Amino acid sequence: MQKKIIFTIVCWLFFLLDIQANPLILNFIEVAPNIFVHQGQHFDVDEKYQGDICNIGFIVGKEAIAVIDSGGTLEIGRALKKVIRDKSSLPIRFVINTHVHLDHIYGNAVFIDEDTEFIGHAELPKAMQFRKEFYERLNLKYLNLPVNETIQVPPSILINTGESQLFDLGDRQLKVTAYPIAHTNNDITIEDLKTRTLWAGDLLFIDRTPVIDGDINGFISTIDQLLLLDIQQVIPGHGTPTKKWKSAFLKQKKYFIILRDDVRKAITNGQDLQATIDSAAQSEAENWELFEVQNGRNVNKIYPVFEWE
Repeated sequence: MQKKIIFTIVCWLFFLLDIQANPLILNFIEVAPNIFVHQGQHFDVDEKYQGDICNIGFIVGKEAIAVIDSGGTLEIGRALKKVIRDKSSLPIRFVINTHVHLDHIYGNAVFIDEDTEFIGHAELPKAMQFRKEFYERLNLKYLNLPVNETIQVPPSILINTGESQLFDLGDRQLKVTAYPIAHTNNDITIEDLKTRTLWAGDLLFIDRTPVIDGDINGFISTIDQLLLLDIQQVIPGHGTPTKKWKSAFLKQKKYFIILRDDVRKAITNGQDLQATIDSAAQSEAENWELFEVQNGRNVNKIYPVFEWE
């Protein structure tokens, strides 16, 4: 029995040493001078989710650094922080969360000891608290993470709907703007004025089927607002950063309009929810990844709303 216990302890020691010797490594690309992005994989939360499905990254100024979304786990956050520290010793002054979804916020806690300020939409703290237990259950189920490793760090600097604030990294200003309900009720964008690069968060999906967790009409209106910006490129919440950003927003808007109109028509014709899930926006199926999963969720979100129009 004693030998068995010793053997077990030795195995665990080797396991822990292996984790330390082989930490998670994330690949980043420099999409503009001193703007670094890691592109998440197109996995669904219900399948192959590992906390690394959204785009995360950072911007380096002359005096400080800003993190834009921190990933879905502490491990992702640590890997992000390591890359930052490999490139610069400047203080990490800000962590900015584009919205509440769990793949964007659960690396935040890694940056607490950096004397960092956290920035988000004025509605983000309430949204975090509302989803807290649900996200803890998801992380336990899919990532085997105990509750004490699913740590929320809400923003200390709040941006009100319809307003913008400027944040200085040293010869580099970031314009953070908060929007009315669209993808969620707590979406913000971050514009690097120096390079005219926009971090859109999940107000833009490229390749992956867009998610409606807020209001489809608000999402369409927000896209129209974003199309008026004077920018060079966009970093989406999911997918490859692009300089053909207008085409990307217009593709997303087209999907939303088709989806909205198909759902309205189905309700007018007396079609039930399941039949509508099976039929709405199917003409768009070939244009998006994870369509069969996410399109049905989008229908399920907007169908009850349009029933009461």
